[in-house]
Amino acid sequence: MPPPASFDSVVLAAVAQELRALLPLRITRILQLGPLELALGIRAPGIRGLVLSADARWYRVHLVRELPDREEPGPLGQFLRARLVDARIVRVHQPPYERVLELEVEALDGSYQLVVELMGKHANLVVVREGLVLGCAKAIGPDRSRVRTVLPHTPYTPPPPDPRPHPGTLTPEALAQALRNTGGPLWRRVLAAVAGIGPLLSYELAFRSGDPEAPELPPDVPERLHAELAALHEGVRSGAFAPRLYRRDAEPVAYAPFPLTCMVGSEEIPASMSEAVDRVVSHRARANRFEAERRSLLQAVEAAVVRAQRALAEAEHSLTEAEGADRVRVAGELLLAYASQIPAGADHVTLPDSEGRPVEIALDPALDAIRNAQHLFRRYAKLRAARQALRRRISALQEEVERLAELRVHLEHARTPEDLLELREELVEAGVLSLHKRPRVRPRSEPRAFQVDGFQVLVGRSSRDNDHVTFRLAGPEDLWLHARGIPGAHVVLRTGGRTPPEEVIRKAAQIAAYFSAGRTSTAVEVDVTERRWVWKPKGARPGWVLYRNERTVRVRPALPEGRGGESVGE
Repeated sequence: MPPPASFDSVVLAAVAQELRALLPLRITRILQLGPLELALGIRAPGIRGLVLSADARWYRVHLVRELPDREEPGPLGQFLRARLVDARIVRVHQPPYERVLELEVEALDGSYQLVVELMGKHANLVVVREGLVLGCAKAIGPDRSRVRTVLPHTPYTPPPPDPRPHPGTLTPEALAQALRNTGGPLWRRVLAAVAGIGPLLSYELAFRSGDPEAPELPPDVPERLHAELAALHEGVRSGAFAPRLYRRDAEPVAYAPFPLTCMVGSEEIPASMSEAVDRVVSHRARANRFEAERRSLLQAVEAAVVRAQRALAEAEHSLTEAEGADRVRVAGELLLAYASQIPAGADHVTLPDSEGRPVEIALDPALDAIRNAQHLFRRYAKLRAARQALRRRISALQEEVERLAELRVHLEHARTPEDLLELREELVEAGVLSLHKRPRVRPRSEPRAFQVDGFQVLVGRSSRDNDHVTFRLAGPEDLWLHARGIPGAHVVLRTGGRTPPEEVIRKAAQIAAYFSAGRTSTAVEVDVTERRWVWKPKGARPGWVLYRNERTVRVRPALPEGRGGESVGE
């Protein structure tokens, strides 16, 4: 499997070529998108901005058709707005096979260099004038680096060049020796031996020269690899880029400055280098934000579960103590029955109960038997009231734990931002999250839907969606499925008046097991009944139903083979 695409020096060279074709470019706006990310507003046919990012997760430079609609004001953005709005980018320079791009900008008060350094965790954005650093995204002092400092009002020193030979300077003998000096798969040997190319391009070169995963180095591979590197260098030198975007399952997964032969099974789409980078990185960023939000919501649910379980344990302990109320009542009744026989000032007494068993009763010596009995009856009344309240609280806490478990399952299966939005609102309703602002009005998301051998299977995405699937979309003769005894989604097998084959029912049951807390189990019991036998008790929470006339099937959790039958969502 090829490694993910990364923004290497060859990709940067392709973007730099796109930029040069548009020069000069007037900077109309400057937005700070994050601590290490800027967007420059520019005007060109079909282009509205230039993104400069030193974020270690997705460092890059590329043109965009629209400026992002977000901003996180910061000192670097404010500094640049004061100096470079209405200035012009007049020159673009990249040292050969280095991940450094220098933008020369002419402003009213003179010339500036905006240097974008794209070296992974060392990436930075630096503003330079007359050799001095005026501003930077990351200040790097001697305490952080003994090799190179980047501080305002100090001389700017470019990043040290990569000591490895780049594709234009490698001799066949030097390449063969460098490959022999390292170990591991061929593509990793290439990555370690050659400057300027990232993992995906190294994999592609190895793929064209032999087996990229081969642990050994065949004798003829260095020569073939050198020829491929020479061809790559000629393409970079002449600017003969042919950028490609690669998609898998309709999702952007990779970009490259030249067509790749190693992306077997992926859709190849010609695109500008900037567009390809933007599509892939934007998709990754959305996925990253999605996963971060999902983790945050899951952590909130887990914390709420811990609180509810702790409160439940305390309530059950208190109930155990309150269950002694009847013993208190019996003690009071015995004191009344034997009041004449209890000496004044006694601190305890032992009396026989109705079956002749001795009952030891603690007394208040300052009170007589009648008053001690009255004290016990008052205590009994309090314990009895507490017992009733505790039973109600335990029932409510048990229901809360069940609801949280169901919400956790829905969060684990969420696939879209809309899923998370709906679940966030349910968490607000459940008291797990605070509502800081009114949720935006949005249309209801469609349930998940699968085609199984000519039958449609609907799956709820949330507790409220479970109600929608069961009581709005399902007909009385449709089959309703749910994992038995564990949290999960409501699943409806639409029959259309037909009798579905047993194999279709089993596949629908597998889907119900997959979208349940038993997803990772080897087998899950799933209840199946007609929708007509499912009802919602009055006042029940979202997703809570009762049902009867069910039968139970035991299945392995799974989605339809290949998931090609899914027609809605995800």
